[in-house]
Formats: sequence, structure tokens, C-alpha cells
Amino acid sequence: MWREQLEKRGYLENDEILIELTIGGECGEYLPSLALYDKKEDAWYYFDNDIPPGMTQEEALRNAIEFFERVVAGLEKPKLKISPIREAPEEVYEKFEKFLQGLREAVWRACIEIFLGIQG
Repeated sequence: MWREQLEKRGYLENDEILIELTIGGECGEYLPSLALYDKKEDAWYYFDNDIPPGMTQEEALRNAIEFFERVVAGLEKPKLKISPIREAPEEVYEKFEKFLQGLREAVWRACIEIFLGIQG
């Protein structure tokens, strides 16, 4: 559900934040990056995690989405920064966690609907 939206549109959002996925090419490699936009504060933050590059745009996209899946599942902790030496404030992490909770709940709702459809 959210995975397809991120893959096709290049972003996910709720009322408070927007997550943007971009792919840039350099020297035969495609470099994925994820950014978070705080709508209220009008500020951008980037994910300073190691997301492997790809030899194709598709591979780079897959690497970014697999990273984000691990973040959603709680298997990887995001490092949000406003600059190389300034980490995002705690409030941004709190908004992001609320956003992730919304994604998790949407997945559970979809699973329950599928289950109930099978049972009914």
C-alpha cells in the first residue's frame, strides 16, 4: 500500500510531514536519498543513513524502499539531520514516529480486511 505510493509518486505524506524519495545519478551509480519535510516548521531534513546505491534506477529505488521498510518495521533507526553537523530536533523524530505508526496501522487494517474477506 504505502510501498506502491512511494514507488510510483516518490513521496508519502500526512498532515504534518512529507517523505520524499529521489534518485540521483553519478559516475554510473544511482544514489537514492530520502528527505523529510516538516510542514508546520517549513523545514527539510535528510536521512543520514547508509542506503546502498544501485547500478540502475530500479535497483536504487529498491534499496531505498527496503531501507524504509526496515524503518517502518522498527529494524533500523533513522538518523535525521538538517546539516552534516546538526541533527533534527526531538520534535521531528516524534512527528516521524507518529507518521510511521499511521503506516503500520494502515497495513494492519488492510490485513484485517483481507482476512475478513477470506472468512466471509
